[in-house]
Amino acid sequence: MSAAATAAGYLYASGRLRGRGAREQENHDAQPRTEEKKPRENVRVAVLPAAEEKPRRTPKIEYRTRRRWSPA
Repeated sequence: MSAAATAAGYLYASGRLRGRGAREQENHDAQPRTEEKKPRENVRVAVLPAAEEKPRRTPKIEYRTRRRWSPA
């Protein structure tokens, strides 16, 4: 196992212990969260006309020549 994998595992585990997972385990017996659900507002969406497909440009291929060494 590489050091990077070990460090990643450590950071993952420490984040789980400090973060939301630990809080949920500590307050597991506490009252459950009850949120009042509000009805969603009507969302209006504008439909755009279909765009014309442009032909794709062919890429220009440029070859490089290798410079030869010279005593200058």
